[in-house]
Amino acid sequence: MKLPLKQSRLEIRRTKIKYIVIHQTTCQYEAPESKIDNPKFQVSGLIGNVLEKKQADLNYHFILDKIKDDYQVIVCRPFVSICNFDDIDPKINKAALHVALMGSYDFKIPEQRVYEILAYRLLNPIIKHFRINPSRVYLHRDISSNKDEACPGNFIDKDKIITMIRRFVVK
Repeated sequence: MKLPLKQSRLEIRRTKIKYIVIHQTTCQYEAPESKIDNPKFQVSGLIGNVLEKKQADLNYHFILDKIKDDYQVIVCRPFVSICNFDDIDPKINKAALHVALMGSYDFKIPEQRVYEILAYRLLNPIIKHFRINPSRVYLHRDISSNKDEACPGNFIDKDKIITMIRRFVVK
């Protein structure tokens, strides 16, 4: 399957990366693949959904997907591209990296392994490389202008994410 990447449609970042925003895939995509995370690789289903809607690309920099027995980080968009979320303040959105968890965490309680992989393989290296303070890691619902926004789901615990980031910090 060919990726839908059309660089000419993607807005280029002109600011330093200062924030990380965590989402769930059902936040933007109605495809069945985005609703339940299972051991089958599902990003291709999301890409098919993006092609059907004639969008430029998946609107996240990374997606954490469960493949077989463990979670894997999938790169979706280059750092220099901006993900567009209308309900996030442009000052934050233009300086943020967006990470999505495959599935809906309104219905599923995340395993401990989700937090470990998210912190160890993804957030910690980004925080270290871009010198981002862990206090600038946000859940989408925390910074959304839409007060009904539940993304990344009611069962995602931000305190647990921050604890894992501090646990795996590389000095």
